[in-house]
Amino acid sequence: MKKHILVTGGSGFIGSAVVQSLLDIGYIVTSVSRNPNNSDHSFSLDLTNNTKVSDFIKKIQPIDVVIHCAAIAHGEKIPKSYTVSEFNSKMINNLVAAFSEKQPHWIFLSSVSVYGNSYYQVPIQMERLPLPSDSYGQGKLCDERSLISNCNHLDILRLMPTYNSYKNKDIKKRIFIPKTAIKLRILPPPRYNFCHIDVVIEKVSACLCQTPGLRLHQVGNPLPTSQDDLLKVFSGPSIVIPQILFKFILYLLPGKFGLFGNIRFMIKKLGLSNTYELGVRELEKN
Repeated sequence: MKKHILVTGGSGFIGSAVVQSLLDIGYIVTSVSRNPNNSDHSFSLDLTNNTKVSDFIKKIQPIDVVIHCAAIAHGEKIPKSYTVSEFNSKMINNLVAAFSEKQPHWIFLSSVSVYGNSYYQVPIQMERLPLPSDSYGQGKLCDERSLISNCNHLDILRLMPTYNSYKNKDIKKRIFIPKTAIKLRILPPPRYNFCHIDVVIEKVSACLCQTPGLRLHQVGNPLPTSQDDLLKVFSGPSIVIPQILFKFILYLLPGKFGLFGNIRFMIKKLGLSNTYELGVRELEKN
């Protein structure tokens, strides 16, 4: 029998690509988001409203798999009275409560942001203790732990910055000075891990075919990308900055949280190598 899959955040960049790929394969798909697409399988649902979530899950055909893509991401407007982590975690908690003790197979799209300001050791190994430095990373780590406690079949996908040819903001921020068309040429050039949307879709499809268990996947393109290679893709003038300057600024900046923590995080993502181990690791319940 065809699996019935619930995709949250189905109108977003990753969610919409996942929905279309599942429909093409032949799965039964129900998609929910704050701004749904106009289709028979897409619905508007406020995942922060516990009653609405519970009623929705009761009304639809039983769900075999939840692919949770919904989240307030970096730079997006936060609803009033919430932090990013509070808003994202509320959605997870309401969905878990709606399924009660009969949890389906969960595929949770997390992020390498859970590692925070780890930049002295690259690539970052999967066994490394996550130390998020912002509300987004803190929320993702909290949600990972919540799902591990409540689910018996779970795949956590820690994604590298995800892009395609049309959505490449996370790539451009490693090249251009903010709000300008001037490129930074960093010497020696740092290396970054990115994740093409097709890699995400391939990983999700593979998870759907695996036996029950708790697994952590670190997902990205097979090889890191040099900043020097990225500079060749985008046109425009450039200025040269030695990488040692970024390290010196990080050394001088106080604190790992608050305003200075955010500045450190931005400098690290731009000026230093950000690479991560790829692979899969079995997990145990908390």
